[in-house]
Amino acid sequence: MADGYSISKEQREANKKRITELLLSTKRPGMERLVEWITTKTDFFSAPASTKYHLCCEGGLAQHSLHVYQRLSEKVAQGLIKIEPDTVIITSLLHDLCKVNFYVKEIKNVKEGTKINQYGKEVANWVEKEVWGIKDSFPVGHGEKSCCYIQNFIRLKSEEYAMIRLHMGPDKNTYPDPFSETAKIFPSVVAIFTSDIESAYILEERQ
Repeated sequence: MADGYSISKEQREANKKRITELLLSTKRPGMERLVEWITTKTDFFSAPASTKYHLCCEGGLAQHSLHVYQRLSEKVAQGLIKIEPDTVIITSLLHDLCKVNFYVKEIKNVKEGTKINQYGKEVANWVEKEVWGIKDSFPVGHGEKSCCYIQNFIRLKSEEYAMIRLHMGPDKNTYPDPFSETAKIFPSVVAIFTSDIESAYILEERQ
């Protein structure tokens, strides 16, 4: 796979155990079926978090989800915002459930520096590499898809739905912006949005 950051098999297993325990601890009706689906029918614990940016490696999605859980938990612990413990777990660990069964491995020509050709000229050096690509079989939107998958198994509270649906932040192409309008009702959408970008841009390896 791509050069750079990687997550060991041992760490991936530890992440799987931690996420499973946290989700089941909520005792939300239907959660056992949701965890079973995630574990047996999806690649949640082996998928990357992105194709080429943050944690684009096996196990990246689960690692990113835990990072968001940690950041959101810290905001609550610091008294910055009040969110129920179960809501913190469900929204942070499942906000990117839309990415399961979404990434595929592909062979592509990738530019790696330059080389001197037969005429003595410097040209791009193209090599075949295995990279992550996307195969979206259910293109209904990012947060929307996560909510859809989750609600096949458990019932989300209004605040939880809003947090997951809007965790990507403001939509500059929409007026009035649903993120800003919803944040007036549920400030927690701001908390999960900042936790998400802090994890992706600060905590996690970028290539």
